[in-house]
Amino acid sequence: MQNLYIKGTKRTPEISFKLNGFMSISGMSIPENVVDFYQPALDWLENVKKIEPEQIQLTIELDYLNTSTSSHLLKIFRKVVEIPEDKTSVKIVWKYEEDEEDILEQGKMYEGIIKHPFEFIKK
Repeated sequence: MQNLYIKGTKRTPEISFKLNGFMSISGMSIPENVVDFYQPALDWLENVKKIEPEQIQLTIELDYLNTSTSSHLLKIFRKVVEIPEDKTSVKIVWKYEEDEEDILEQGKMYEGIIKHPFEFIKK
């Protein structure tokens, strides 16, 4: 198994998932086919469960995300918190611009749905 890296574009975020547990999704997320775009990340997370990194840190730094992206991010969050047996070793960081209250609210919504604390950081 290898690290996963998907280069970002004007419409899709950069995805960097490393075997050491450090993962990030950043940029704009308005892909034409959200299922095709996020499937490699979901598959990778399913496989990394077998490795069980000691710590996981997922950093989300999205400038904008559409509704289709929202459902796939939720799938990613659920898979991330399932990976280690010790849930306290999972850290989710949600970065947002100070004037982007909508992005902050989306992060808080995910935090409530998956019932795992997020660290919110203003950029």
